[in-house]
This record gives sequence, structure tokens and C-alpha cells, in this order.
Amino acid sequence: MRAFCFALTILCAVQSILAYPRPDFAINGVVSGSATVKTAAIDLGVDIADAGKGTVNLTSGYTVLSNLSTSLQFIGDEIVRVAAPLASQLKNLSTDNSNQIETTYAAINASIIQFDALMSGGLNTTIANINNTAGTGYIVKQFADAFKNTKLTLSELIKAVDQLKSDVGKARKAAGTTNPIPSAIIRANIPAKTVNNVITAIRNLRARIPLITYVIDSSLDNLHLVDLFVIALKDEVVRSVGLYQTSYQAFQANLVVESDIVYTQFVTHDGPTVSSIIAPIKNDLNRNIYYGSLFPVINRLGNAKFSAYYFNFTFNNYKQNVPSLIANLTNSLSSSLCNSLKTVSKVQIANAGYSDFCFSKYSPRVFSQVQLTIDAFDVCFEKELARLMNLSLVVQRIATQISYNTADLFSNLQVCLAIVDPIAEGACYTKLVPYYTVLATKVTAHLTTAIKLVDAETKASYNRLGACLYSSLSVTTASATDISNEAATCLDVGPQ
Repeated sequence: MRAFCFALTILCAVQSILAYPRPDFAINGVVSGSATVKTAAIDLGVDIADAGKGTVNLTSGYTVLSNLSTSLQFIGDEIVRVAAPLASQLKNLSTDNSNQIETTYAAINASIIQFDALMSGGLNTTIANINNTAGTGYIVKQFADAFKNTKLTLSELIKAVDQLKSDVGKARKAAGTTNPIPSAIIRANIPAKTVNNVITAIRNLRARIPLITYVIDSSLDNLHLVDLFVIALKDEVVRSVGLYQTSYQAFQANLVVESDIVYTQFVTHDGPTVSSIIAPIKNDLNRNIYYGSLFPVINRLGNAKFSAYYFNFTFNNYKQNVPSLIANLTNSLSSSLCNSLKTVSKVQIANAGYSDFCFSKYSPRVFSQVQLTIDAFDVCFEKELARLMNLSLVVQRIATQISYNTADLFSNLQVCLAIVDPIAEGACYTKLVPYYTVLATKVTAHLTTAIKLVDAETKASYNRLGACLYSSLSVTTASATDISNEAATCLDVGPQ
């Protein structure tokens, strides 16, 4: 019996707690379902807060990305700023016993109307900025869809809240001065359906917010992906510019080698120098006064052969001018790839149905254009080097032809020296003058031909190399244009 009484006491205590008048919906009385309204409002507040949590760390310096990021995060922040107070008001309404019905519900209605205004056009300027910056309307369409659905739930919410206000007012009026309001009056004036409609409207509103959050967060994720792509492409350009410098420096080194080969081939095959040829008999020649008429011609013949040093000068000019062919490869590559970079980036930024597929398809192709260009440059260098290697063979043949003009000089002078009579010996030298004058002229002419040939061919090679390098850049530009067009088409039609 004592145990029974103890249990009964506990039961009465529990019933007393459950029956204690709770402040619900701005009246002092227990309304069934108010706790669920509170839970639904709290959940709504959590989802609204999530809309403003999206962020992205951009480091590429691509202003399109940073501008879009600012706009997207602004939308999230505005959703939180405008909608979070509504969630708090709905939560507080479920436990409100202030009896300030008009004031309380007017504040809630004002928040709903403000949220509706935000969805109806309050973000139009920001949306327009997104559309202009992204260059496509996919994100705008997604926001439009999300906002439209959110507006529908706000319309239902304001109707449900207005009905609750009306029913709460009836209960308050029916109770008169009774406070708290008796349960019977509350049940008679505030139907369960009225409260359930509020709960339903809150839950439906909550169900629409994640779509807005998705558009924001997924768009920010796409910006991050494009940011990484831009950074990687920049790094590839820097790496490839370094490879190009290595290539043209190697080419310059080969120019030095070819210059030495051309010079060596010439001086090796144009025969010994005149001074070395006449060295054994020079004193004997000088003893005859009549040799003086032949000496200037022989000296001219000898001086002409030293002109081969001009070869080195010509090749050195070529070597010094190679870096100026493409003064700034970074700018040249950036200019060639700029449009394709923008288009492929916009494909991902668009956040459309085929964005991921098309970006995955075409971004590597943009990336590969950098190395393809450097590979084409290497072919240009190799081709010109192979052509220059043939130059030494031509110069060698000219040098051999020159060598014929001095081949008999020693023997001819010895013939004159063998004459005993000084006058006759002198006459012999005199007779040689016109012939070696012509030969000296021919040697000079051959040397001039060789020098002009080397000069002309190195200049021609320089121009061919420049044409090859710039045509390779043109191929890059054309390929980048094709990539841009195909990527744009892919975004519209998807896989082909």
C-alpha cells in the first residue's frame, strides 16, 4: 500500500509538470505541436546558417574567379542576414507567452516579406554580375529555380502563420481575462491542422534552402578547381619557358661549334699561308731589287687569306640575335592560350550539367599545348642546325679552289731564283706580276664569296628559324581556338 501511494505521488508530480502552462504562440497556454514547431525552426536555422558558410581560397590571381567568389559569398551572407532572424522568430514564437499577438506576428510577417523580397529581386544586381562575369547563364538559372521554389514555400508560410495568428487571437478572445488560457478553449479555437500547417510550411522552407546552398557551394568548388588549373598552367608555362631557354642556349653553343668547323675547314683547305710558303726563300727574294714589283702582289695575296676571321664574326651575330626572336615567350604563350583558358574555365565555372565532363575533356588539351609548342621549337632548332652543317662543305670547296692559286707559288719563285743574271731574275719576277695580280684578285673574290655566303646563310637561317618558331606559335593559337570552340559546343550538347 505504501509502495502504491509512493508511485501515485510520482505520477501526480509528472502530470503536474506536463500540465504546467507553457508559453506558446504569443499566448499563455499549452498548444499541441508547439514543441515540434520549435524543433523545425531550429533545423531551419541550421540550414540557413549553412548557406553562408561557403568559402574558397583563390591564389591564381584570375580576377574572374575572385569576382565570382565575392558575388557568390555575398548571396550566401544575404540569405543568412535576412532569413536567420525568421528562423529565430519562429523558434521563439513556439514558447512565447507575451500576449503581444499583433506585435509578435507582425515581426514574423515582416521577416517573411523581407525574405520574399530578397528572393524576388533583392539580389538582382549580384545575379547580373555573376551572369556577366561567368559569361554563361547556367548559375543564374539555378539561382532562379532555387529562389522560385523558396518563394512558393514563403507564400505558404505566411498563410500558415496568418491562420495561426487568427486562431490564437480567437482563443485569446474566448478566454477573456482567464490566464492561463484553458486547454479546452485552445483546442476549440486552435485546430491541430493550423499548427501542422505551420510545421509543414517551415519544413518545406527548410527543404528549399539546401538547393541555394548547393548552388553557392558547388559554384565555389568549381572556382577552386579552375583556380588550381590556372596555377598549374602558369607553372607549366614557367617550366616550358625554362626548357625553351635551355634549347636556344644549346643551339647557340652549336652555332659556336659550327663557326669553328667552318673556319677550320676553310683555313685547312685553302692551303698554307703565303708567308709560310715563301719563308725559306724570303731572304733570297729580298736581295733582288726587282722583286719589289712582285712583293705588293704577293703581300696582297697573303692578306686576303686572313679574311676568314669574318666567319666567326658572322656566326657570333647570329648567336647574339637568337634570344631576340621571341623576346618574351611567357607573354607569347599567354596570348596564344588566353582564349582557350578563358573558355575552358567558363565551362567549369558554368556549373552546368556537362561542365565536369567538358572541363575534364578539354583542360588537359589546353595544358598540353604548352609542351607541344616547345617540342615544335626544338624541331625548328634541330632543322636549322642540320642545314648549317652543310655550310662547312661548301666553304671547304671554295677554300680548296683558293688553294690552287697559291699551290705553285713556291716553285714559280724558285724558277726565278735559279736564274743567275739578276736582271733576268728581276724580269722573271716582273713577268709574274700580272698573273699573281689576277690570282690575288681571284683569291679576294673567292674569300668575298665565302664570307658573303656565310653571312647570307646565317641570316637566312636566322630568318628561317624565326619563321619556324612563329609558325609553331600560330599552330598553338589555332589549336587553342579549336579547343575553345569545341569546349563551348560540349557545354551545350555534351559528349559527342
